[in-house]
Amino acid sequence: MEAFELLDADEALLRQIAKLAETIWHEHYEPILGVDQVNYMVEHFQSLRAMKDQIANQGYRYRGVFHQGKLCGYVATAGRPDFLFLSKLYLAAEARGLGLASRVLAVLKEEAKAGTGRIQLTVNRFNADSIAVYQKWGFVTLREEKTPIGGGYFMDDYIMELDCRN
Repeated sequence: MEAFELLDADEALLRQIAKLAETIWHEHYEPILGVDQVNYMVEHFQSLRAMKDQIANQGYRYRGVFHQGKLCGYVATAGRPDFLFLSKLYLAAEARGLGLASRVLAVLKEEAKAGTGRIQLTVNRFNADSIAVYQKWGFVTLREEKTPIGGGYFMDDYIMELDCRN
């Protein structure tokens, strides 16, 4: 069995990802956003219903990140005219520090090279740890963006980009 696998999500895997997403999002974002906003965002962006809608209507591709046969994270991307949009890249706490995110990024870089040559993502402006990782990988900040998401909540993000053509 491969130590690392990235598998396209069918409905059964999407169900597992939705459960994992709820755990990861509460653990990671409650200190930044608070429990109410995290509950809202999980329901509207990471529930099984929301992910199926993103795939069917918004061009998203969800994949499970596996380590030694166990689902330990997920990634969601969407092709855009000028870049590959990295919407989500999350790992369970016990899977962090194993180099899995870097392996996912290597796959995404190859996919971007075959297309537009660029990857863009959004990251919460107060998520210092993730920002540091993205900067280490070579992402640069293009701009800030504050987007209403409903329920009186906003996404207060940096838009970051990686040029994969080099």
